[in-house]
Amino acid sequence: MAIGPILPGRLPNALAAGRLAKNVEANKFALQELEDQITTGHQFQTIGQSPAKALRTVILQKTLERKQQFVANVQTDRSLLNATEDALTSVGDSLNTAKALLLQGLSSGANDTEREALANEVSSIIQSITTAGNSKFRGRFLFGGSESQQVPFDLVGTGQVRYRGDAASVESFLDYDIKVTNNIDGVTAFNALATVRGQDLDVALTLDTRIADLHGGEGVELGTIVVSASDGATTTAVEVDLSNAESLNDIKTRIEAAFASTANPVTVDIEPTSQRGLRVTPTSGTIEISDVTGSRVAHDLGIDSAPVAVVAGHDLNPRLTLKTNLLSLNSGTGIGPTTGNGLQITVGTRSQTVDISAAETIEDLFNTLKMAGLDLDVGFTADGSGLSISSRVNAVPFSIGEHNGQNATLLGIRTMTTEVSLSELNHGIGVPLEGGSTFSITRRDGRVDSVDIAGATTVQDVLDRINAIDPGVLSAGLNPVGNGIALFDSSGSGPLSIETNAVAESLGLVGTESGSDPAIPLTGRDIHTRQSDGVFSILGQLEGALRRGDVRDLGRLNGQLDEEANRFFTLRGLVGTRQRALDEAENRLSDEQILINEGLAENFDIDIAEVITAYTSRQQSLEATYEVVSRTVNLNLIAFL
Repeated sequence: MAIGPILPGRLPNALAAGRLAKNVEANKFALQELEDQITTGHQFQTIGQSPAKALRTVILQKTLERKQQFVANVQTDRSLLNATEDALTSVGDSLNTAKALLLQGLSSGANDTEREALANEVSSIIQSITTAGNSKFRGRFLFGGSESQQVPFDLVGTGQVRYRGDAASVESFLDYDIKVTNNIDGVTAFNALATVRGQDLDVALTLDTRIADLHGGEGVELGTIVVSASDGATTTAVEVDLSNAESLNDIKTRIEAAFASTANPVTVDIEPTSQRGLRVTPTSGTIEISDVTGSRVAHDLGIDSAPVAVVAGHDLNPRLTLKTNLLSLNSGTGIGPTTGNGLQITVGTRSQTVDISAAETIEDLFNTLKMAGLDLDVGFTADGSGLSISSRVNAVPFSIGEHNGQNATLLGIRTMTTEVSLSELNHGIGVPLEGGSTFSITRRDGRVDSVDIAGATTVQDVLDRINAIDPGVLSAGLNPVGNGIALFDSSGSGPLSIETNAVAESLGLVGTESGSDPAIPLTGRDIHTRQSDGVFSILGQLEGALRRGDVRDLGRLNGQLDEEANRFFTLRGLVGTRQRALDEAENRLSDEQILINEGLAENFDIDIAEVITAYTSRQQSLEATYEVVSRTVNLNLIAFL
């Protein structure tokens, strides 16, 4: 195809026009961007306009949103703690009022009518503190723990208050890795549970025991161990990887599998004598177990050993769990026969025999106790070695005793045992020996024996003094049903009685068994019941002591009331500490938000003066370009004629 001649001036003018048109479009686009920036106040509208700055902006915006949420958390927490402090202040003031009433009751000039009036005032204080305990803020009950949607305290009798919440903390984040507790639960604030903390139940190991439950719940960090079996002629050393084992049965399986194809297989089981450690046995010869350098797995599993015929592992101290079988308690001896026995539990005037014969595990036992209708709370002691059983009802005696068996004792939760110190009896009043240390027993055959307990320090000491009078005929022990001391006498068929005095009264041994059957004991009252040391319990007892005119009990409660008032003062200090922590967190978050906003301003926000200047300049440039385009287009039309 032939190309015609290029007309003079035609192509250059066309090219110039094209370039000018592009310049116009570029200016218009830039002008539009500047208009968008002025309208929105932002440097860009889409990620593609500035990818690097857009990424930084997104990160900064998300961070700012989180920080703003943390600030909101701080403000909510502060308001909750302020309301909590107000309630605690109210309780503290009520305790001061109760203290004044108690002192009036102790006054030698107070008569029965005046003490009754004082008791009525204490009753009103209990109701007002109950109202404070049920304080609600922003739809949440302040002292219910995690049970914040139900009323935590209710009056269930004269001076008796039941706690329906739990001891859980409610936390919120003040930053990515900083949490603060924004509540004080009712157990902490009001000491609202009367708790029996059981003894170490010495759980026997089984192959099903979890590694995580060893050493009181600290577990063992597993890895590789070295096991060497020697039959005298040949030594086989194997590195056994125990990583990710979950139970002792996994340990057994891996060690045995490592030697299954050798001439000297190894077996692993539970050490049968103590049932507290592992046992590793070669088919013949000796076995040695050691750790690899820098490890202590074998040591922590209690099986590190020089060459021996049998490795008898050390105590692995497993903790109690809900799945722990009752038969594995007390080194595998269990808790004795349960059928027809069980527990005798008393909460105030309610006393009930709890049948535990169907319970196989700790979880079964807990469920049985919770279903007994006695307002009990169940769990484990802090170290995981024993049971913790609590009564939710304040200001009434709480006890756990036997029902013709040893279940309570072997579960470690009998509230009165022979090891109890005499000074702990009667809510800490003890046994008064200053005015004399003897009491008299009138036997069934008419004889009168005097029992001197001078120098006795425990309940067992008292029992020993009685049992030494007429061995095999006069005997004393703990009541077979419930608690207290039981006195048996086969000397005759007459009544068995104890003369009333301060010593006998404090031991609960007052009264007469008038029957003629020597197999029926004179049963003493329970002198080691539990009550919480909290405000409701103290005030409930104070009300009762005032109505009875019990000066001795008032004296005991005087010291407890002082301790409780001091505890509430400390609690208010704890709230203040948390409030200061919130103030510090809010100041820090404020500083951080300033820095984040500065980053956003640098990466996303515009300098309005700078953008307006650029816009004006760009507008002028566009107008100039239009003028040049106009002249260029006119020349091109002539050239193309």
